[in-house]
Amino acid sequence: MKVFDLHCDTLFKANETGKSVVRNDFEFSMEKAESYESYTQVMAIWIPDEYRKERAFHLAEACYRRLNREVDRQNVFLKADNYAEEKSNYTVILSVEGGAVLSGDIEKVKVLKAMGVRFLTLTWNGSNEIGDGILCDSPKGLTPFGRVLVPELERNNIIIDISHASEPLFYDVAEHTTKPFVATHSNSRRYCQHKRNLTDDQFRIICQSGGIVGLNFHKYFITDSGKVTFLDLQKHLEHFLSLGGENHISLGSDFDGAEMPECIRGVQSIGEFYNYLLSENYNESLLKKIFYDNADHFLTKYDEESME
Repeated sequence: MKVFDLHCDTLFKANETGKSVVRNDFEFSMEKAESYESYTQVMAIWIPDEYRKERAFHLAEACYRRLNREVDRQNVFLKADNYAEEKSNYTVILSVEGGAVLSGDIEKVKVLKAMGVRFLTLTWNGSNEIGDGILCDSPKGLTPFGRVLVPELERNNIIIDISHASEPLFYDVAEHTTKPFVATHSNSRRYCQHKRNLTDDQFRIICQSGGIVGLNFHKYFITDSGKVTFLDLQKHLEHFLSLGGENHISLGSDFDGAEMPECIRGVQSIGEFYNYLLSENYNESLLKKIFYDNADHFLTKYDEESME
């Protein structure tokens, strides 16, 4: 089977621990992913909320250098800066989780583009120069810098990710974007009330933009209690499907950056979830969309249209 995962924090964890993204005892490794026919992994550089200014940017640079060294030393996974032209059976795509990396400097967008960053999660849970995250008190939307930033990201082919965004920030982004935007790792608030999850209205707006949403495996985003089975994750999937999401749902595991439930131990559990859904009489063509094709088609189309 083929897998496309829109979010993991393995690169940050590897940088913090000095371990490898190729071989490790983490939830994701390139070595473990080779058990699948094809695997595309979006690797996030997480910028913690306490990282600001040059400290945030230096963290991104360090993770970027580590990823490049490791990709260069093995001959299986390729790093795709332009997915439409460079994707392979085993592909790594770089993202940054936290707009604090820009330090409010619009010129740094071009630096991120040169690094091959394809997704920017505008905030983590707190506030930064772009806007407010989901855990801010009395949150506001895009700052003046944020309103300038949105079209600059689109011009530089960096996809806007609103996972972690406050609701005012989400709606401001929806109003100011001209290209599709995404939630790389967010579930349905209908089945789990955590503020990090999407309302039905937010999910529909992302779909209407042409964007995608990645199902998150963090146990407290699946159920309020954190006691999770595959059935609980299936409920989020079913609800998104009921909202017209067949061509807009993907995976956003959050491996190595979240608390996994007992039913999900790491990369190997993606195949187990696929087989569970097969046993629940899901059509295999639908599952191929969710586990790979939707994200693959989205990013291929995004890049092709940007090259026109």
